[in-house]
Amino acid sequence: MYLRLAGRNYEPAAQCSSESAEMLLFLMSLPKPSPAMAGAVHAAAAWLQKTAIHDQAYGRGPDGGRLTPASGGKPIWARFYEIGTDRPIFADRDKSIHDNVEELSRERRIGYSWYSSGPQETLDRYAQWSLLHPNTAP
Repeated sequence: MYLRLAGRNYEPAAQCSSESAEMLLFLMSLPKPSPAMAGAVHAAAAWLQKTAIHDQAYGRGPDGGRLTPASGGKPIWARFYEIGTDRPIFADRDKSIHDNVEELSRERRIGYSWYSSGPQETLDRYAQWSLLHPNTAP
């Protein structure tokens, strides 16, 4: 998975689902991945599968975004995950870290993509890629 150093105040040092998904697409596009590269792809895909949030949807309203129950829908991913725990985290302009997007200031709730379904496309491509490059890790 892609680890990032802190960026803007509301972008903490974290594991990032969207950036990890993009990196995986790049690695899977390489014609002859080394065993180490293939292992990294398998590990990152496993992390995306593990951190997927099921039966929830993220919607934005006038007061910002919030998670709501949505059984049977597409999985979504938080933008940032705490390093070491894989717990979704959210940060505000004052650099405060929160467990829930609804705890953020209104400006940050509506001004940032805190959840995305984008990594699912990467996992769909991974399903095909892994047929050609089976996981040989124990």
